[in-house]
Amino acid sequence: MRTHALRTAVLIAALAAAAPSLAAPRPSASGTTHGFPNTRLIAAAKASPLKLIDNLQDHCDGETPAGDWLADLTRREAKRVDWTAGRCALTNSLNPLDAGGSYCVQATITLKHPKNRQDRPEIEIYLENPRHGRPGAAYAFRSSFDSVDGPDYERERVAFDSQWRERFPHTPPTCQDDP
Repeated sequence: MRTHALRTAVLIAALAAAAPSLAAPRPSASGTTHGFPNTRLIAAAKASPLKLIDNLQDHCDGETPAGDWLADLTRREAKRVDWTAGRCALTNSLNPLDAGGSYCVQATITLKHPKNRQDRPEIEIYLENPRHGRPGAAYAFRSSFDSVDGPDYERERVAFDSQWRERFPHTPPTCQDDP
């Protein structure tokens, strides 16, 4: 009996010490976020033009829907891309701009040849609150990616794109911005 209690205590301590991302509930593709259907949030984020998440920057692919951009970028190296919705997960408390919000869409990329089990690039598109029964507009981008130089947290879509192309140099170009 004492051994069982000790094992349980060790398990509880291990779970408490686990990374916050392991303890936090993962977003879902089905269900709802604050009563709003996740499927509609995901569809809205995937259809959002990149210019909405490009932080007031003007890029040659600004009219491209986010879902098309990610599919084209990852096509050669991704086994699959899983889209989910829920509360923002790629956040940090050091900067108020990274605090996230209640409505986010995540795309987790399962690589064909990952470096290790944790090598799962993720992007997140922040959405404004829904209004009048419609999803809110996309307004920000965050990503987590194990680049050539190690793990990175990015706030710009073009930085994620650049890191992806650096790690996977055979990725076909989409468009070229003027230098």
